[in-house]
Amino acid sequence: MKFPAKILTIASVFAVTASTTAVAGDVRTAVYPKGSNPIAPYSPGIKLANGMLFVSGQIPYVKGAIPEHAQDGTDDMADQTKIVMENLRTVLDEAGYTFDDAVRVTVFMTDINNYGAFNKVYGTYWGEGKTPPARAAVEVGALPGSKPGVPVLVEVSMIAAK
Repeated sequence: MKFPAKILTIASVFAVTASTTAVAGDVRTAVYPKGSNPIAPYSPGIKLANGMLFVSGQIPYVKGAIPEHAQDGTDDMADQTKIVMENLRTVLDEAGYTFDDAVRVTVFMTDINNYGAFNKVYGTYWGEGKTPPARAAVEVGALPGSKPGVPVLVEVSMIAAK
């Protein structure tokens, strides 16, 4: 298949930029907020020398478990979303970023019917006149950290830039 020269040029520039960024971005710092205790082998955040911050998916754990109020059958999605957003905030804070620096968010939820309850809480993290990040939301069968009778309903990962 033949591509126009303009597309090939753009693709070449992207390839060179990507490979240069990989070398230049080789300096990276793991971000572990105080009291952070990941349940698997991962870093809560990775900050690159170029100003990019990649925040691992956060689940609604506080001190290794879902708090009782977020699993009592009353507003569990809203409660879990609040915890997840605050967990994201701790990683952002530790790295010196804010929600206003977020450029991309990925949301995983076990029931897409909870989308409205999620958005009601999520939207409060960007005030009037603020630009929320680009976002994708997907329904999944299960999320890590779920236990019998105590499901993790939502996980959110984020990319931020300065």
